[in-house]
Amino acid sequence: MAKNKRGVLRKETILVDGKEIEVDTFAAKVVLGSGKEIESIEELLIEEEIEKAIQAALEEIETIAQKYPEEKDIWYCYEVGKALQFVDTKGFTDRKLPIWCRMAHDLRPDLFGGKKKNAKESTRYPETMYYLGKQLKESIKRAKFDQWYEILKFKDVYKDKELLEQILEVCEKGLSSIQLRQKIKELRSSRNKAQ
Repeated sequence: MAKNKRGVLRKETILVDGKEIEVDTFAAKVVLGSGKEIESIEELLIEEEIEKAIQAALEEIETIAQKYPEEKDIWYCYEVGKALQFVDTKGFTDRKLPIWCRMAHDLRPDLFGGKKKNAKESTRYPETMYYLGKQLKESIKRAKFDQWYEILKFKDVYKDKELLEQILEVCEKGLSSIQLRQKIKELRSSRNKAQ
């Protein structure tokens, strides 16, 4: 079955009695007579399951946010990242970006750094939080959020424990984001040459 990669509810504007109204719509459509009705219905059921998981995760994140009423610090981001691991446990990993967009743009931007200008930009914080939630708790305090943000921009760098340890040692020296980005590139390059 071909999967629709959008895979979650999204906001759409419709016209009702001459007024524009924003509504939630499923990405999947059932077109009778297309020969793909069963696949479309299966996709709708998956999208409904995703929406339920999103709502449950948002409730959990709301509870986490209540523990951090003032400033949303690195520990808030880490705990939210743990909650976002539902995309893996429920088998939605291939749809995580639309899920982040649904959560951080459509439903609760206040839990993810506030409303962003566009949907794609809104996925950055949940994506960083998600990867932060995969880290060892002891490692979190070794870098500030903006440093983790730079580290986690590099795909799968967190999976290489030795490289991550080198990066965290550099973070503890207090490099700026730009300096850190350059240092990560250097460490990755030297590591790739050695392999």
